[in-house]
Amino acid sequence: MKKYIAIILGILLTACSSEPKFTEKVIEHTNENCMDNCLSVTINYLVCKKPTAFADFFNREIEEQVINFLLSNQIDSLATNVSSVSEAVKLFVDDYNKLHEHFPDIPAFELNLSDSISFQNKKIISLVSDRYAYTGGAHELLTTIFLNFDIETKTLIANENLFSDIEKVSEIAEIHFNEQRKIVSATNPTENDFWFDDNKFTFPENIGFTKEYLILLYNPYEIASYVNGAFQVKIPIEEVKPYLNIGDL
Repeated sequence: MKKYIAIILGILLTACSSEPKFTEKVIEHTNENCMDNCLSVTINYLVCKKPTAFADFFNREIEEQVINFLLSNQIDSLATNVSSVSEAVKLFVDDYNKLHEHFPDIPAFELNLSDSISFQNKKIISLVSDRYAYTGGAHELLTTIFLNFDIETKTLIANENLFSDIEKVSEIAEIHFNEQRKIVSATNPTENDFWFDDNKFTFPENIGFTKEYLILLYNPYEIASYVNGAFQVKIPIEEVKPYLNIGDL
C-alpha cells in the first residue's frame, strides 16, 4: 500500500513540476556620458526555464517577437540575420548612433517592452506584452500584444480557435463593447469615433485572458485614430466560459 501511495505521489509531483515556469530577463541600454535627450532601451521579457520542447518553442517565439519589435523601424537591419535579443539591441543602438552623427539635433529614440503572464492553466499560457516606441516622428506609439500559447501542441493559438462558438462570443462581446463605448462617450465625446468595415463589429487582433476576464484589446489605429489611443473591452469570464477552448478555468 505504501508503495502504491509513493508511486501516486511521484506521479502527482511530476505533473506539478512539468508546468512551465518562467524567469524574467532584463536588457537595458543608455548611451554613456549622455546628460540630456538620451537614447534609452529597456527590454523585459520572459524565458521558459524547463528544458522541454515547449520551452524551446516559447523562448524562440518570444525572442523573435522582441527582435522584430527592436528592428521594426530599421529597414537595413531587418535584412540582417539577427539571432539574439542582445544582438538586436546592439544593432538598434548602432543604427541610432550613426543617424545621430549625421543629424545631431534629432530627438532621442526610446524603446520599452515588458512581458508578463496574464493567465496560465494546463492547456494555455496567455502572455501580454506592453510596448512603447519613439523613433522620431510626430509622436510615440504604445501598443499591447497578446500571445496565446498551446502548451501541448507547442503552437500559438489563432484567435478564432480560442472559442468553440465564435458567433456567440461575438454577440456577447459586442454588447460589452457598446457598453464600454457609452462610458467613454460620456466622459469624452470626442473619443467615440470608432470604425469597423461595413459597420460590423469584429474582434481585435489581440485577445487575451485573465482569471476574471476575456480581454479584447484594440490598439491605436485599429478602429480609431491615434488620439483615441487603445480601447480595451473586459468581458467577465463566466459569461463566455461555455464557449471557450482554453481548458479548465
